[in-house]
Amino acid sequence: MAHTALDDEEIIEYFDTPDELDPKIKTLADFIRNAKHFIVYTGAGISTAAGINDFRGPTGVWTSRAKGVAPPPRTVVNPEPTLTHMAFVELMRNGYLKFLVSQNCDGLHLKSGITTNKIAELHGNSNCEACAKCGKVYYRQTRVKSVEGKSRLTGNMCTTPDCNGRLRRTTVAFSQSMPGVCIDRATEESKKCDLSLCMGTSMRVSPACDLPTMNLKSRKKKLVIANLQKTPYDDQCALRIFARCDEVMKMVMKELNLMIPSYTDLQLWSNAQWLTDFEQNWPFRTAGDTDWFSGDI
Repeated sequence: MAHTALDDEEIIEYFDTPDELDPKIKTLADFIRNAKHFIVYTGAGISTAAGINDFRGPTGVWTSRAKGVAPPPRTVVNPEPTLTHMAFVELMRNGYLKFLVSQNCDGLHLKSGITTNKIAELHGNSNCEACAKCGKVYYRQTRVKSVEGKSRLTGNMCTTPDCNGRLRRTTVAFSQSMPGVCIDRATEESKKCDLSLCMGTSMRVSPACDLPTMNLKSRKKKLVIANLQKTPYDDQCALRIFARCDEVMKMVMKELNLMIPSYTDLQLWSNAQWLTDFEQNWPFRTAGDTDWFSGDI
């Protein structure tokens, strides 16, 4: 929230010169080629090119509120995955990217085509709702809205036979508990990771900021951060990049001789096989867990 905004020095954005950026991109591409378990960790900065505000940037949501002004309005009604989102899809398709961990709840990673068993969305997904009673998750065509605040209720009912549980939003708010199943999956993958690439995140929110640095002291793991602002983890980086996410990924993909696919609306909500995979694979919470909302189950 507003009290988590960065101070005047922390909010400064830095930009590598072309002469600085080019060798860094070549190094990152080499890291990716040689990694055995490469994981990307994403924050709000990868979605600003889609017209979605970040939180701690110069005009971010928490920055604006800390200054007592309204955040800039969204510039698009139905944001689409960015060049960066689509680059991750291609990296995963070619076997480089093994898993993706995101703090974003905008739903753009799934829309881009990232497979449901290769992602942990730590803060939920605005297009998803879930039954706390049986644990079933549902993917919707549009953003899910609450009809009651802290209860997280959406007004929809679970369709699992003999359940009849009430559905709730999956997005995680401040002070709300984290989705345990999702955290466990992200932790499991992070323990195997030998190359962490953090993009568009100020690395301020725990436990998301702790995952990329797991086992870093073993010297068998490399940490790379691509973010315009400095972070508390910069001195632990094998490589630190100050450039916009789309610029970085465009250059990296060229270095790897990979084409970035254009975004195509996959209409996931109408794909029966994809919905089945989503229900089976998307990590969220344990059935019966009630500590993420107020009121009865």
